[in-house]
Amino acid sequence: MTCDEVNELLPFRANGTLEGEELVAVEAALAADADLRAELAVLIAIRDTMQAEEAQSPGDFGLARLLRDVEAEARGPTPLAANDNVVSLTRLRIWQVAAAVVLAVGIGFTLPQFATSPEPVAGRDAESAVGEGYSLASGGETADFTVIFSPDASEREIRALLLDAGVEIVSGPSAIGLYRLNLLDSASRNDALEILSGADIIGDIE
Repeated sequence: MTCDEVNELLPFRANGTLEGEELVAVEAALAADADLRAELAVLIAIRDTMQAEEAQSPGDFGLARLLRDVEAEARGPTPLAANDNVVSLTRLRIWQVAAAVVLAVGIGFTLPQFATSPEPVAGRDAESAVGEGYSLASGGETADFTVIFSPDASEREIRALLLDAGVEIVSGPSAIGLYRLNLLDSASRNDALEILSGADIIGDIE
């Protein structure tokens, strides 16, 4: 059995639905591959987390908790390797698995880029933020748009896009990298949506 075939069967092993020769083959692969065992542990953690959630979409909080649990699994002890790249590749594979599960349940948000996301507005000097074009409005439970900025987006690019679209940041980033935007008084929702949707620095918008 190839590595790809084993990876395809791993979710069924996590669910306890694998049987017969396929189960034997996957168990043999798990016994020989520590990285594969780490992937299985993450799959089981994701399954348990999703089953613990209510039937409706978990929303920002539920997804953040899921990603926190996945990150905890990814930080678990791993065998020493001769090549330092092994750990990073394992973590990449783990996040790919998590992304597949998240997409499968219809959450529809891209995964956060923790190390390179735009700097949180709340953590910067208020006067400086306003001077640069950010509005620190308190915001509410709802927003006109919810977006994720591309990890390589600069503050200047974000500021220019907000001004062009006629929107302001009212909260963000959330635990999963979401920013909430509201329209300025003179802005058109349709025009703003067209501008935001067509911007290269927008990773996702709702």
